[in-house]
Amino acid sequence: MRDLIARAFAACLRSILAVLLPAEGRHRTAPAKAAEQPSGAPVATPWPRSPYAEYNADPTPLTGEDTPLVRPFVIAYEKAFEAQRARVAEQEAQRQRRLAVAAALDGFDVGPDVIHGVRVPMSS
Repeated sequence: MRDLIARAFAACLRSILAVLLPAEGRHRTAPAKAAEQPSGAPVATPWPRSPYAEYNADPTPLTGEDTPLVRPFVIAYEKAFEAQRARVAEQEAQRQRRLAVAAALDGFDVGPDVIHGVRVPMSS
């Protein structure tokens, strides 16, 4: 049984080495050259074409402008981050407005000095 396994292993190893390391020495046989086809003849494909290939065939090559370079989840994260930043800015502006109203109720004028391009005199 061991002899049978050893011979099978040796045969497999020999066939793998023959594919990976072909003998092309001076006295050894070289692989047969493929016959050249005329320039007008169609080139034979190694695999049969799918019947769906003619429907999906696109004569124009892909360009970089047609495909997105960034993954969609990165864009979604950036949009969410910008929305969060806008909410925080609005909350800060509202906090400042509430603080101005609270100060005005106590008698402090903290409003803007310029309204619609006109300087407002500050009352004392």
